[in-house]
Amino acid sequence: MNDAREAKKAVFRRLVEIYAAADLAALDEVMAPDYVGHASAGDRDLEGFRQSILHFHGLFAYDQDSFEVDDQFVEGEKVATRMTARVKVRATGEPITLIGINLARIVDGRIVEEWNTWEQLQPPDAPAKP
Repeated sequence: MNDAREAKKAVFRRLVEIYAAADLAALDEVMAPDYVGHASAGDRDLEGFRQSILHFHGLFAYDQDSFEVDDQFVEGEKVATRMTARVKVRATGEPITLIGINLARIVDGRIVEEWNTWEQLQPPDAPAKP
């Protein structure tokens, strides 16, 4: 039972590596062909996810250490992951930190559905927003 949980966590961690490298060809290792993603921009299929990766790699510079998995929990088919991304804005080189939560449903070693949300962490010296 514990091995199955660790295997599901590993699938998601592999997705994080693939995302950081923008290795679109490797997505088939961890994503089901009938994948459905639920994000604030709306639902997407696997091709939509590929386009999202390209879009965000156009905005931000990533490296292999950009993502840190802070917590992961497994319940049945679902893996909940809390993570931090440290990237640079491509246009300016400004470093920013994003925090994210992802809930992935993993079946037979592939992500078939996920829900995620990201937000930018404000630096400590940033003015408070109303």
